[in-house]
Amino acid sequence: MLGQLKRFNPSVTLENSGSVARDHLASERTFLAYVRTSLALASTGVAIVQLFTIADLTSRNTGVPLTNVNRRVQRFARPLGIMSVLLALIVLIIGVYRYFLIQQALPHQMFPTARLSITFTTFVLGTIVVVIFAALLNGRVGG
Repeated sequence: MLGQLKRFNPSVTLENSGSVARDHLASERTFLAYVRTSLALASTGVAIVQLFTIADLTSRNTGVPLTNVNRRVQRFARPLGIMSVLLALIVLIIGVYRYFLIQQALPHQMFPTARLSITFTTFVLGTIVVVIFAALLNGRVGG
């Protein structure tokens, strides 16, 4: 266990020969892209929930009832928001894992590819987009 923790040591000093600095800086930029994607997904999840919460509160305060379309779409808001925030956490964990994995591999002139994490993220994001559009179409067709 201790050996694996040493592997993720945040302090590494390397000789800057060849493309060492460029490769490590690229790895840091990639990590920051994972963080940015994670923040965007979390913000999207919060925005989805807040949008429909505001619609519900406005309806209650004004006394104007929600239409059937809005009610149908609203029931998907909280689960989609939760899924977006959970996916944001998963993307952040993948980014941290990949960053330290690459930091360990680069001094050995190796580069691990990211096929599985990219496939997973693409599949889940695609599923969320399809579910959002299906919820919107369900509300439009049914109403």
